[in-house]
Amino acid sequence: MANNILSVIWITDQHWSYYYLLIGFLLLIICFLLYRLRQLKKNIGKEQDYYHSLFDILDNLPFPIMVKDIQNSFRYYYWNKESELQSGIKREEAIGCTDYEIYGEERGRKYRDVDESLVQADKIYRAEESYSTVDGAVHDTIAVKSIIKWKEKKKWLLVTRWDITRLKTYERELIAAKEELEKALNKQKLALKSVNFGLIYIDKNYLVQWEETTQIASLVKGRHYTPGQICYKTSALRDTPCEQCAFQKAIEQGKIIRHTIQIDQVDFEVTATPVYDNEGIEIIGGLLRFEDITEKVKMDKMLQEAKEKAEESNRLKSAFLANMSHEIRTPLNAIIGFSDMICQTGEEEEKQEYMKIVSSNNELLLQLIDDILDLSKIEAGTMEFSLAPTDINDLMEGICRQMQEKNTSPDVAITFTEKAEECILNTDRVRLSQVIINFTNNAMKFTPKGSIQMGYRIDEAKDEIYFYVKDTGIGIPEDEVNRIFERFYRVDKTRDRETGGTGLGLSITHSTIMMHKGSIKVNSKEEEGTTILVRIPLKQPTTHG
Repeated sequence: MANNILSVIWITDQHWSYYYLLIGFLLLIICFLLYRLRQLKKNIGKEQDYYHSLFDILDNLPFPIMVKDIQNSFRYYYWNKESELQSGIKREEAIGCTDYEIYGEERGRKYRDVDESLVQADKIYRAEESYSTVDGAVHDTIAVKSIIKWKEKKKWLLVTRWDITRLKTYERELIAAKEELEKALNKQKLALKSVNFGLIYIDKNYLVQWEETTQIASLVKGRHYTPGQICYKTSALRDTPCEQCAFQKAIEQGKIIRHTIQIDQVDFEVTATPVYDNEGIEIIGGLLRFEDITEKVKMDKMLQEAKEKAEESNRLKSAFLANMSHEIRTPLNAIIGFSDMICQTGEEEEKQEYMKIVSSNNELLLQLIDDILDLSKIEAGTMEFSLAPTDINDLMEGICRQMQEKNTSPDVAITFTEKAEECILNTDRVRLSQVIINFTNNAMKFTPKGSIQMGYRIDEAKDEIYFYVKDTGIGIPEDEVNRIFERFYRVDKTRDRETGGTGLGLSITHSTIMMHKGSIKVNSKEEEGTTILVRIPLKQPTTHG
C-alpha cells in the first residue's frame, strides 16, 4: 500500500513537470512567432500572405493568446480566436482596450496590479486562476505572463492561459485516493495492533519488509524485527539464520511450518507461511506469526499433571480396595477358623485360648471398619470436628494413664514428661486424643524395652503448640520414614501382623493433623528409637468440616 501512495505522488509530480515543460516550449514558439511577425510587419511589408499565415497559426492554437502594449496603458494589441471563444468577447471589442474597459473596475484592478508588478520585477508570472467561460462553466487554469522586448525597446506583455480543469480533477481524485489508502493503511495497522499475536513479512533474502509486533514486544526485551534489516540479526542477534528457523524451512519446502520456541521465559508458537508471486510459481518471501502460548503451555502442563494425578488416584483406589479386602479377610478367616475349632475341641484350656484369638480379631475387625469409615469421611470431605476449649494437661495425663494400664511390658516406662503450667486449646478433644494415642500405641508395638515419653511445648512467638511422642524402640529405616503414613503400609509386615494394627491409623492421623492446618515431623534411627513431632496452630477456626 505504501508503494501505491508513492506511485500516486510520483505520477502527480510527473504531470506537473511535463506541464511546465510544455508551457515553456509553447512560450518559446509563441515568442518566436511574434518576433517573426514583428519582423515581417516591419521589414517585409510586401509579404502580407506570410504575415497572415503567422496570425492564422496563433489564431488556431487551442488556448487563449493575448498581447498587451505595455507603453500604451497595457491595452490589448492581439486577441486570438480561442480568447474570443472562452471569454465571449470579440477581437474587435478587445483590441485597443484595457482590462478596466473589458472586465470592469474590480477585475481590471486585479489584472493591472499583477501586470505592473511583473513589469517592475521583470520576470515571468505564473499562477493558478479560476476562469469562467461564456457558458457559465468555471475552469481551473494557469495564467502565464511574460515580457517581450523588441530592438527599438518596445515592450509587450504576452498573456496565455492553460485550462487545467481536467488535471485538477485528476489531482483531486489522486488526493482522495491517497487519503483513502492512508485510511485503509491506518485501519490495517489498528486491526493488526488489536490482535494478540505478532506478524512479520520477510522476503526470501531474510530482509524484513514490514512488521506488527506491538503485542509481543513487551514480552521479549532486546529482540525485535526492523524493516529493511536482516531478521536474524535483530531478532536473534546472530550472523547466520537460526538453526531451527521456521521461515527458512517454509521457503525451502514450500509449505506451512509450525514449531514452538521459548524466549526470555515466554513460550511462543511460530507459524511460517510461504508467500508466492502473482503467478503462484515462485516463492518471494514468507509470513511469520508469533503467538504467546505461555498460558496454554501452563494449562496443558496442569491438565497433564491432573491426568497423572487422576491415574495415580485410580491406581491407589484399586490398591486400597485390594488391601482393604485382604485386611478384612484376615481377621474374618481367623474368627471363622477358630470358632470352628472351639466347637470341635473338648479341652477347656484350648477353648479359652481360641476364644481370646477370636475376641482379638473381633476387635481388630471393628477397628478396621472404624478406620475405613473415618478414611472415607476424610476422602469425601465430610469429617466433622467438634471444637471446644480443652485442658491439654488433663487430656495428656489421661492418655498417659490409659497407655500405662495397657502396657504389659515391665521393661517399658511410659511417662508424661513435659508440659506447661496451664494450656487451654480450642480443639476436638476426641480427634486430638486419637492422634496422641495412635502415636503412643505405635511406639508400644515397637519398643521392647526402654521408655516412651510424651509431652508438649508452646512456641508463643510462632503461635504454635508442639506435641511429641519419643521412644527407644527398634526405629524406622531411613528409606521408609516418609512412607509410614501411606495406607496399609507396614515397616515390618511380619512383626506388625503379630502386634496387630490395621495399617490405617497413621494415615488417618496424618490427615487429621493436616485438617488442623498442622504438620508432622519424624526423626528415627534404627535400634535407637523414634521421635514424632506434631505442630498445630494455637488458634483454630471455630468449625471444621
